[in-house]
Amino acid sequence: MWPFRKKTVAVPEDDQPEIVFDPFLGDAGAQRLSGLLGERDWPAARAIIDNADPAAYGFYVGIASSKQGLQEWIDDAIRTDPDPVLPLLVKGLKAISWAWEARGSGYANTVSEEAWKVTRQRLTLAENCLDEVVDRDPKNVEALAGLLTLANARSKGLDELTRRYEAVLAVDPVHTDAHRAMLQALCRKWHGSSELMFAFAREKAAAHPGTALPGLVAAAYLEEWLDRDRDYDYLEGPGIGDEIAAAAHASILHPDFRPGPETPRLWNTFAMALSMSDRLTEAEYCFTRIGDTLVTRHPWNYMGKPGPKYQKWRSWTQATLAP
Repeated sequence: MWPFRKKTVAVPEDDQPEIVFDPFLGDAGAQRLSGLLGERDWPAARAIIDNADPAAYGFYVGIASSKQGLQEWIDDAIRTDPDPVLPLLVKGLKAISWAWEARGSGYANTVSEEAWKVTRQRLTLAENCLDEVVDRDPKNVEALAGLLTLANARSKGLDELTRRYEAVLAVDPVHTDAHRAMLQALCRKWHGSSELMFAFAREKAAAHPGTALPGLVAAAYLEEWLDRDRDYDYLEGPGIGDEIAAAAHASILHPDFRPGPETPRLWNTFAMALSMSDRLTEAEYCFTRIGDTLVTRHPWNYMGKPGPKYQKWRSWTQATLAP
C-alpha cells in the first residue's frame, strides 16, 4: 500500500508545525556537557562524564565525541589529563564521524579521490586512538564498540566483525550500540544477508527480554523495507505487525524495562515500524512518549524529511484510533 493511499491524514505535511530535533534527548546533563565542551573546559566536562549514571555513560561519551570542533583542541586535553584514556576515547570516536564528514553522504561513485584519502586517514586515526585506549584499559566497552563500528567502515569482513563484537559482549552482553552496529554489518548492503540479519535480531531479542535488544527486530524490518525500495506493502505482510508488536512487548512494554537517556531512539524506531505495520495501539504508546520534543532523525529519514514524516504517521495513527 503506497503511504497514505488508504492512510489519508487530514493535516497536510506542509501545514504541520516544525519539529526541532534535540541532540540531548531532553537530558539536562548532556546539554551542560556540550556547553562545557564548547568552552573547551575539559576538566569540568570530564567531571560530568565521570560522575554519570552507568546507564548514561555511553550516551555522554557520544555527546562529547559528536561535539563540533572537538578535534581542534582535544589533543591539549590528552597531553594535560593525568589519565588520558577518556580524552583518547573521545578523540577516537570523534574521528569516526569526522571521517564521514569528509566522505559526504552521496553514493560511493560520487566521492572524489581526495575525499576518500581524507576519509581513510581519519578512520586510521580513529583506530589508532581506540587501539591505544584498549591497550591501556582492555575492558573499555565504548572503545571496543567503536572498533566494531570501524571494522564495518573499513570493510574488515565478517570474521573480524564477529571477533570485535564478541569482545564487546565479554564486557557488556547487552551493549545497545554494539548490537546496532552488528545488525548493520549483517544487512545485505554491507556484509550479510536478510537471513543473517533477521536471525541475529531474533536471537538477541529472545535472549534479552526487558532490554532495548528486542528493538533489533523492529530495526531489522525497517532495514528490509528500505532494501525492498521502500515497499509499503511489505510491512503489512502476514505476521509482520504481530512480530514487531511482540518485540515491543518484550522491550519498551516489558515490566522489567527501565528507560534510559537513549530510550527515545528506541521509541522512534518502534513508532515507525509499528505504525507502518498497522499495530496502532503500541505505536500510539510510542508517539505519546516522543511528543514533539524527543523526535530523532533516524529512522524517519528513511522516508524523506524526518520531521514531517514523523508528524504525518503520528497524525494518521491518532486519527485512526480516535472514536
